[in-house]
Amino acid sequence: MQNGRRGAYVIAHNGDPVNGGGWNNQQLMKDCGLVPYLLQKNHGFKSVMVGIKFDADYPYLEQYLRGLELDFLPEDTVQARINYIDSHAGDMDLLILYGAYPDYIPLVARYRSVRPDGKIYLATDMNIDWADRLPHEDPAYKNFLHSCDVVAASCRAAQKYLSVKWSVPVELIRNGWYNFFGVNFDDMRKENVILTVGRIGSTQKQNHILLEAFAKVANDLPGWRVRLVGGIEEAFKPYVEKFFAARPDLRERVTFTGLIADKNTLMEEYKRAKIFCLTSNFEGGTPNVVAEALFSGNFTICSSFDAAGDMTDDNECGRVFPIGNVDALANILREVCRDEKLLRDGGQHAAAYAREQFDMNKIVARLNYLLYGGDAT
Repeated sequence: MQNGRRGAYVIAHNGDPVNGGGWNNQQLMKDCGLVPYLLQKNHGFKSVMVGIKFDADYPYLEQYLRGLELDFLPEDTVQARINYIDSHAGDMDLLILYGAYPDYIPLVARYRSVRPDGKIYLATDMNIDWADRLPHEDPAYKNFLHSCDVVAASCRAAQKYLSVKWSVPVELIRNGWYNFFGVNFDDMRKENVILTVGRIGSTQKQNHILLEAFAKVANDLPGWRVRLVGGIEEAFKPYVEKFFAARPDLRERVTFTGLIADKNTLMEEYKRAKIFCLTSNFEGGTPNVVAEALFSGNFTICSSFDAAGDMTDDNECGRVFPIGNVDALANILREVCRDEKLLRDGGQHAAAYAREQFDMNKIVARLNYLLYGGDAT
């Protein structure tokens, strides 16, 4: 510990298929970046994110996350991570890991050998199906889990399941959001917009379900529009062409914006929408977009993956439909889009629910307490 400050180090998973063992700029504004940032900002830590260099530039560091540091590894290997732990052990009072990957076993073993007094926070953010594929009966894997001071899941279903399967206490620590933008539900001017945000056209996101459901009810919902925000997968573009060829009347009512990297511009999309819709066939835990949608007062409609109850506060601010069921989603859209009071009340509830359960200031303060008790510095 230097100058009385604890050091919090977030080490990326080796060989991650999405991020290649590093952090990208977009992730800095998700929980994996916000947790260390707020430990630094609110609780006096020196916070460092460690991995290979993934993006050429990281503009969010200067725009939003000043004080958070990035440290780049020379290569994407387990040994490079172990070497890093050896070199920085004296400053590494808190080791933060995302995902319960077996590759973390040697990292945790080395960290425990050089910093027996240190703390480890393991944020799993996983679904039940993925948990079942992990080697939970392997003694080395069990020891890895029991070596962590705080183990967390981001949704209630996973928390309950893992607590039993792993025989370790599992905390519910949600993927929250930090209100950099002064978002206030009472100041929003909502429009008849159904919004989705993510990797448009990916197999996981199942965006065709929303398009087909909207096509079924569009004539019953004049004035309503759909906006799909995010980069479009190449494999999905032929489907989009066929969709508009079959329904040319919807070209002006269904908009693909492409990727919106600027966070202020993205928040304007959430603020104008009345409904946020997520049609995924699975999610890792609670998607990060959920907190953004809830803070923005979006009535949330989602498929029945593990975190659906967390997203809708058990139908208090949204609705859930069976995964892949176009007709069920269409019926929900037909019902809720015609009920202005439901949307207004649901939006107000969503914003209040977000402030209570998804505020990253509160989430990180609780994590700090779980790790260090009443000693918050």
